Order: sequence, then C-alpha cells, then structure tokens
Amino acid sequence: MLKPILFSMFMASSLLTQVASAEEAKFDPGVPAPKVADDYYAGAEKVIVHVSMDGDEKKYMGVLGNVSNYIKALDATGKKTDAIIVMNGDGLGLLTTAKQVEMNADAKLPAKIAELKEKGVKFEVCYNTLIGRKIKFEDLYDAKPEDVIPSGVAEAGRLQSQGYQLLKP
Repeated sequence: MLKPILFSMFMASSLLTQVASAEEAKFDPGVPAPKVADDYYAGAEKVIVHVSMDGDEKKYMGVLGNVSNYIKALDATGKKTDAIIVMNGDGLGLLTTAKQVEMNADAKLPAKIAELKEKGVKFEVCYNTLIGRKIKFEDLYDAKPEDVIPSGVAEAGRLQSQGYQLLKP
C-alpha cells in the first residue's frame, strides 16, 4: 500500500517541478503554479531511488530527471533532500551506459550524474551484480570504491529501516 502512495508522491513532485520549469521558460500552461505549505513534503526528505531496470541513455535520463524534480520540489519548501540511488541488476546499466557515451559530444547522461552528485545525491553500486554479471569496476562512470555496497536489495531494505522512503521508477 505504501509503495503506490510513494510512487504517486514521486510523480506529483515531478509534475510540480515541470510546472515550475514551464514558468521559467515563459510558457503559460493555462493554470497557475500550485502553492504548497512549508510542511507539505514533511517526512519525504530521505529517499531511495531503486534502479534495477534495463535502459538506454534516454530512459536513464528520465529516471535522473525525476530525481532532479524531486529535489526541486522539496527545495521549494525549504527542505533538503537526502537522496540515494541504489543500482543493482540491470540498473548498473545507468553507469555503464554513461561510461560508454561519456566521450560523445551530445551525451547528456554523464553531465546529469555529475549535476546530481554536486547536489549531494549518492550513487550506490551492488557488489553482487558486479560479480554475477562480470562487470569491471572501471566500466562504471565516475564510481568510487566507497560507492560499492554488498547487496542493492539489502541496502534498500536497510535504508528503509532508517526512515528512507523507497521509490521504484
């Protein structure tokens, strides 16, 4: 029951930020930007985004765009987001794809990862997946040894026990 509510909240925050971004671009969607109380997102400051799906640069950019929208929505109410992206299974494609395209002039994924890291977002890599899929650490974009966790799924559970909200795009 909690998961659908959190996903709805995640999507609502994305919509609110899209409305704010539309205003910045001088686009009039025909409705005023919603106003929210300072405590509107109370309890949503700590979030895990669990990435385990296969994708391409566009799909992973969508996931990271949602994380950006989440951060912007909370920032608008003065709340600081503690966001952790936990990747396991096919989700490691986020960093392997970024590594593969990093030298392409039109690649957006590496820059988006760097932008989110500058905002304090952590990117955690499942060690079990590295071993099971025979993925070399050097094939991951901008990964550090301290980013590696024993198990992505167990990490998501551990963080939930510490009050983080789980979002599964």
